[in-house]
Amino acid sequence: MSDAYLLLFRDEGLDWSAYDTEERKKAFFQKFVDWTTELDRRGKLVAVESLVSGGRTVRRKGVSIVVDGPYAEGREEVLGYFIVAAAGFDEACALAAESPHSQAGGAVEVRKVGAFPKPKRQ
Repeated sequence: MSDAYLLLFRDEGLDWSAYDTEERKKAFFQKFVDWTTELDRRGKLVAVESLVSGGRTVRRKGVSIVVDGPYAEGREEVLGYFIVAAAGFDEACALAAESPHSQAGGAVEVRKVGAFPKPKRQ
């Protein structure tokens, strides 16, 4: 039986200077496309999305709403995510280790997806 795991790709540990040309960026992105296809073929892919750079953090401090961002440090930025089906944390971590991001030295956070009550549609 498989559970869902979230793989968060963080802008940490990757040497972006290795992808300083458009050709190298496209080749790196193509590795993700190919890996996504392979995960899907193996029945491991649940969902995938990239995230556009420049997000913000919203938090409440007392009665005020504080908006920070885009980010204090680049390594805090989440670049994208995959949701994969895995038999446990070990398999989910093994899938994360296969990723082009991980292979290039980037950080991938692995989190088990829990159940949350869904609203009923009328």
